[in-house]
Amino acid sequence: MEELFNQIKERYLALSEDDKNVIRSLMGTEQGRVLAKVLGADLVSQINLRKPSGSVKKRGLATR
Repeated sequence: MEELFNQIKERYLALSEDDKNVIRSLMGTEQGRVLAKVLGADLVSQINLRKPSGSVKKRGLATR
């Protein structure tokens, strides 16, 4: 389990800042809550999910 946790954390850290901002922008939303349930509290608490830096490009229905 620890190995899986480390792999996911490494993948997150390898993301571009823009991709990290997309994930960060989900926190506090319904989608973010579901993502947190899937990832688990242990993992979510270990990843720095600060507020997005700069602007986040809106996708899907958010563009309206």
